Amino acid sequence: MSVRRSFWAVLFLLIAGIVAAYFTPLVTGAKTPVFFTRLVYLCLLLIVVSWIWAAVSTRGFIFTREARVLRHQVGQVFEERFRLQNRLPIIRLWVEIRDESALPGNSGSRVLSLIGPRQQRSYIAYTMLNRRGSFVLGPTLMVSGDPFGLFRFAARQKSAGTLLVLPYYVNLVRFPSPVGMFPGGRAIQRRANEITPQAAGVREYAPGDPLRRIHWPTSARKDRLMTKEFEQDPQADVWIFLDAYGPVHFRIPEERVGAQRVDQLWVWQRQVEVKLPPDSFEYAVSAAGSIANYYLKQGRTVGFVAASDVLTVLSPERGERQLNKILETLTFLKSDGNLPLPALVETQAPNLPRASTVVLITPSTDVSIDLAIDYLIMRNLRPVVVWIDPASFGGNGAGGDMEYRVRQRGIPMLTVVRDDDLKAALERFV
Repeated sequence: MSVRRSFWAVLFLLIAGIVAAYFTPLVTGAKTPVFFTRLVYLCLLLIVVSWIWAAVSTRGFIFTREARVLRHQVGQVFEERFRLQNRLPIIRLWVEIRDESALPGNSGSRVLSLIGPRQQRSYIAYTMLNRRGSFVLGPTLMVSGDPFGLFRFAARQKSAGTLLVLPYYVNLVRFPSPVGMFPGGRAIQRRANEITPQAAGVREYAPGDPLRRIHWPTSARKDRLMTKEFEQDPQADVWIFLDAYGPVHFRIPEERVGAQRVDQLWVWQRQVEVKLPPDSFEYAVSAAGSIANYYLKQGRTVGFVAASDVLTVLSPERGERQLNKILETLTFLKSDGNLPLPALVETQAPNLPRASTVVLITPSTDVSIDLAIDYLIMRNLRPVVVWIDPASFGGNGAGGDMEYRVRQRGIPMLTVVRDDDLKAALERFV
């Protein structure tokens, strides 16, 4: 409960009426004037009636908020429906709905007026998603009060779920494929967790094996379930190394702006311009998602490595499932790592199959990046460098020198600058 300013005005009149009613007979010797007595009773009645009205104003409601989809991508519009049902046979003058979720730009707050007895009100809120991460949809605060504005009561509703906002990524038409990366080759005779064209044999069924991997003719012959085993595809893998080392990333502070209001007509527009935050790490995350999406659509097996607060290594797989795993990993990734990219490459490169493509995404200009590239080449790996220009994000980087050193080695390199069209930047290579 909160007390409004008008309450103090009524309280002042009440005290003034009591004082006047007490001292007037002492001074004049007459009876207490009827005016002061009525003023005291009126103020008392107003306070009691207002308190009871305000106390009942948030009771007897059924409130729900629901969304059809709780998994979206940066740049999409999130749609959420709010419902408020009055169960009591009395009219409600006004109810304020306050959306206290941490979702940036949320537009679920409304003021509903004149809700009739046993009447239901609903509305839809549209929010333009501009930040990746996981956001709890709630809590929601219902606020109402008396018609005289003396008291306000609030009722807090629990969270309605969690919205997962995946990072922004683009559909690339082309991307560097280093020379010497040919599909096919000799069988490498190494067991694979996923289904590949290379069948290796059968084994006895184990709990958790997918039903589609059961070999029914062998199962019928042996009178027990038998599961097919596969070898790794001889086609070379693609590994994406994302630099999450904190000191190499830069961010330009953004000005505080109000929530962007999204109307229903705007939702139907097909072309939505997405502007990434002026943060080098956000550009790196979006680049990683776009590159993974490109290679997976090409039918390649893609792995992912990053070292933020913890080391993350996703084994190479193909298909939509692997893309979802990479995007979900990128959703929660932060630039708070303590392991530089060259050290990460040195620790993980010995585990990579030879002739694999290794995509390095970094804003670093340190000469140690050259050593990491040389180390990959020495191990017969094919590096590709996606360089996020730190100077455009407020950092001090010798961009020209970095590009010269990498391209002197004959390594494909792409440069992404702040406010660049990400699709055009990743498809622009020599």
